[in-house]
Amino acid sequence: MNWKERSKRARISPPHHHRHRFVTFTRLDESSLSALDMNLGKQIQVLDEEQNLKIQGFQSSYLKQTLVYIGALLSCGLLWVVITWRKNVYLHCTHTPCSLEEAEKVLLIDAYGQEFVSKVKRPEKKSSLQPPFFYYKKMKYSWNGKEKKFVGVQGLDIKACSELQNFRKGLDSEEARKKLQFYGLNLIKIEVTPVITLVLREIRSPFYMYQSFIVIIWFLQLYYQFGICIIILSVISVSATVWETRKQTKSLRNAMRSESVATVYRDGKEKKISSKELVPGDVLILSQTPFTMFCDAVLISGNCVVNESMLTGESTPITKIPISEYSSALFDLQSNKRSILSCGTEILLCRSTDREGVRAIVYRTGFSTAKGELVRSILFPKPVALKLYSDLLKCMVIFFILGSIPVIYTSLVCAAIDAYPWDALLYVLNVVTFFVPPSLPAVLTSVNEQAQRRLRKQNIYCLNSRYINFAGGLDVVCFDKTGTLTEDSLDISIIVPAKDKMFETVVLNPDQLSSELLVKAMATCHSLARIDEELQGYDMDIKMFKLTGWQMQEPTVEDIVPFEYIPPRIVFPNIPGDKQPSVAIVKMFPFESSLKRTSVVTQTEGSERFQVFLKGAPELVVSLSREETVPDDVMDVLEYYSSQGFRVIAVACKNLPDGTAWKDVQNMTRDYLETELQFLGLVVFENKLKPETIPALNTLKDANIKSVMVTGDNLLTAVTVAKKCGIVEECDSVVIMKASLSTKSNSKENLEVSYKQASSPVLRNGTLRTNGDTHNMDVRLSVISGEQSHVAMEGETFNLIRMYDPDLLEKVVLKGAIFARMLPEHKLYLIECFQNLGYHVGMCGDGANDCGALKTAHTGVSLSLAEASVAAPFTSPQQNIQCIPTLIREGRATLVSTFDSFRYMVCYTFTFLLAILFLFWDGQRPSDGAYVTIDIVLNLAPPFLFGATGAYHGLSKKQPARSILSFIPCFSVASFMLIQIAVHSFAYTYCIQQTWYEPFTFDRENAFSPNASYTGTTILTTNMMTYVTGAAIFASGPPYRAPFFSNRLYVAVLVVQFVMVGYLTLAPPDFMIHFLNFKRAPVASFHIKLYAITLGVLVFCFIYEKYFIQRFLSKFVVPAIRRWRGPIRKYEKLLHALAQEDWPPSIQTATTDSNAPKDSRTVFT
Repeated sequence: MNWKERSKRARISPPHHHRHRFVTFTRLDESSLSALDMNLGKQIQVLDEEQNLKIQGFQSSYLKQTLVYIGALLSCGLLWVVITWRKNVYLHCTHTPCSLEEAEKVLLIDAYGQEFVSKVKRPEKKSSLQPPFFYYKKMKYSWNGKEKKFVGVQGLDIKACSELQNFRKGLDSEEARKKLQFYGLNLIKIEVTPVITLVLREIRSPFYMYQSFIVIIWFLQLYYQFGICIIILSVISVSATVWETRKQTKSLRNAMRSESVATVYRDGKEKKISSKELVPGDVLILSQTPFTMFCDAVLISGNCVVNESMLTGESTPITKIPISEYSSALFDLQSNKRSILSCGTEILLCRSTDREGVRAIVYRTGFSTAKGELVRSILFPKPVALKLYSDLLKCMVIFFILGSIPVIYTSLVCAAIDAYPWDALLYVLNVVTFFVPPSLPAVLTSVNEQAQRRLRKQNIYCLNSRYINFAGGLDVVCFDKTGTLTEDSLDISIIVPAKDKMFETVVLNPDQLSSELLVKAMATCHSLARIDEELQGYDMDIKMFKLTGWQMQEPTVEDIVPFEYIPPRIVFPNIPGDKQPSVAIVKMFPFESSLKRTSVVTQTEGSERFQVFLKGAPELVVSLSREETVPDDVMDVLEYYSSQGFRVIAVACKNLPDGTAWKDVQNMTRDYLETELQFLGLVVFENKLKPETIPALNTLKDANIKSVMVTGDNLLTAVTVAKKCGIVEECDSVVIMKASLSTKSNSKENLEVSYKQASSPVLRNGTLRTNGDTHNMDVRLSVISGEQSHVAMEGETFNLIRMYDPDLLEKVVLKGAIFARMLPEHKLYLIECFQNLGYHVGMCGDGANDCGALKTAHTGVSLSLAEASVAAPFTSPQQNIQCIPTLIREGRATLVSTFDSFRYMVCYTFTFLLAILFLFWDGQRPSDGAYVTIDIVLNLAPPFLFGATGAYHGLSKKQPARSILSFIPCFSVASFMLIQIAVHSFAYTYCIQQTWYEPFTFDRENAFSPNASYTGTTILTTNMMTYVTGAAIFASGPPYRAPFFSNRLYVAVLVVQFVMVGYLTLAPPDFMIHFLNFKRAPVASFHIKLYAITLGVLVFCFIYEKYFIQRFLSKFVVPAIRRWRGPIRKYEKLLHALAQEDWPPSIQTATTDSNAPKDSRTVFT
């Protein structure tokens, strides 16, 4: 049965590679891809099922290319520009679809609908063993003649760990030469795109084509001034983009250059070669440290201490151990990651206990390495569908549709006044130039750039300024616990030893322990390393080891040790005058988050017996220990300490059978060593909250932003910390959900979900609530469905519900506040679930386990300055969550500034168009001086200064509108335009009714040589005050932005413009009258009255915008309409439905039949 059939029957989510269906940018579904197949021809194939990557082959068609070249010449290049906007259109216009085997070029379409064209390279020599190949996103795909398809070239094709033995002897020179030809050089080479290519790529976009059209029209009308300004702005914009692109590419290229000398074992001897000549299968000999790893390799002998912060963000050095080559287990990068040396990581220490030294087999090279994947994620990021920019495109379409009205009007007027056809055409085309503000992209970019500078001053760094808008719309923020909400360091609080199935008296110091085994476990069960005379490793391991007072030695082959072999590490008690036996750490299994444990095999000096020591999550250690050694009340004790907010680690040990030799230990598997253990006790750590945590979470709570804890720690510990920090109030009810699978007699898998109350509710508003106990209990609707109730669960439960019950998953996500024991992939799935419900989600974390979630969230904030923080759009060195409210405030201010500048630009262009249409009525047009004054002097500066206003100091409960097409922005623009139509109509009518009025006479022979007129002067002076009005009313202030008068430069520009408009209206100097082509009225009172009217309109518009729209409509009318209309977003609808539903069910256990039809999915027992 394939996965699609299983998904249909059991409603299990598809495999890992389809998890991104929840992300912001929508993937193509199967129906879309089927339609795409029809459009692209029958030869389309699936290249990579995991990436959902499709491919189609093409051959050159000389006939098609000739026709396209002729059409491009006849259209002055326009045809060429248009067909190159879409790569599939370009290929179909110039090439013919063909089979992949014969293809000269291939069209690749990824899961997001992005198109890429690659040229198929074929070896010139027929004797060459190199098959045809192409590159896609820096990865090589080579033709496989047997399977008749292209396959990815990555590295060694290893199925089982035992296959690594075949490479121990190294390669010979001829084999290495062939591999080098096939795999290519071991380089992460980043080409810097030529300037001319980047420029052409920029200017052929639809917007710049529209700008070119505008400038041509203006030049034909002899309006050079603003055309030149637009050209200058466009040149600056394109130059800045090209410069920034080349700068980033060069910086990345320089950072990725890492050629060095490597020692390999070739032709039966050691050789020194350039690292770029390394090929998969080479045996690396590692000795001198520190150095940066130059490929991905599998460690086969010795140990390495590695700093992986460049790739994972994990700043703690990690110990790498050799892989078991004799194991028949499947080889997998994830399960064997503790034996993988990744390219780009820093090797701090190499140690070996035998003459063979430290050796590793090259697994991957170049862009297929872990470092190469990171670079490719930077070069080819996942496309993000920014709603703001999609709304802008929709607005452009609307403007062009509305623009048909003035086009028809102008055409009719030109016919009525008997203008020449060429002049009439220019009149009409001139109207078209007003549909889209020509400087809009530059204005929006400036808003984001100014916000980015403000964030930088507050120690928040942004990789892509477009993501700042996302931060303004966050509904939910997920937080990691350790290192994010709490301090990184852990302090040992107490030790709880266990003996004879009983817990002994709690002790504060290992010296008080009666159990020698527990002390040995604390001293040996770790992966610490000594680098530059300092212990390096996990903080918990360091604290535990130092508390024992023991010392550690890392012997080399030259050292004399009291063992028959040279162990990687020896620990011994540091007691003056008392010679205690030392303990050798023979074998180590470092901590893995997926396994939740770490273990070592040791041997005590003078003893032939080997012992296993293990520590990890208490629930797991209990399950691995013999029942007769585990205290009956272990879970109660664990729950007690966890409920106090402590972090608890359990310790166990095991004696290996007598006669076990050192070589036998080396071949023993982890599964064997970590079973049938003796439970030794608990070590309790205290993890304090960071002082900034509670104030930051309170700020988010006051703003109605949901906070969620997502941690790998114990569930009860997470619940307690959540209550301490305020994610969950002390008086709130927390219900713990636990899910498991059961198989009944009919062999059907059933999902059983149980509920129990974790909290002990207290008095609230004088009403006593019954305390809960630790057993399953009825959870009534009155307890869980209210606003003060929360759901908590572990990652295993979350994953089972995600796989087997999507409907229940939605409820879990809506009510969930605490998710514990979450693996990295669980965190990512949770973020996607929130997004699927319509939430805008933020994620804040500091460790390697958060990278996937940080990258998937709308706003990911990494509390780390490691290079791996490129996985998150934002980084903060503050190492606390106080940056989250700051980022949200700036995001909201940026969002509002973007909307304000957009409203201003739209009103500016259409108000100016309104004035033009009034003048066109009798054949008039503004002078070049009027165009310059309005386009440049009055309207160039204000929109670029909107973004200079900072964020408001508070965080409002009400979120700003996320869409430009929301009711309030649209109503504001529409009402402003209606007011201006009325004002301009009144001014025009008022002018022509004057006794001294002289009608304008249209001169057909000099259509574009403007003559002064009374109506032209009246309309333009009225129009000029409109821009001052717009600049005053569209500059929003609190609660999202600081008061607009705090933006001093903006206020100064506004005052200057106000004074200038008044001066030009009431008493302009002669040179300005000539420059603007004004014709002053013989009666000064006319201009005074006109100015008074425009002032009155300014005051009216200000009051109307600030009080009627922003206060009355926004605070009363719109909420009332929303309440009447009901919930819109998916999560709002679900919350509304959940309030009417008895969930969790008022019984102890609900059973889900995964094979049952959807309408009979849940059976209650």
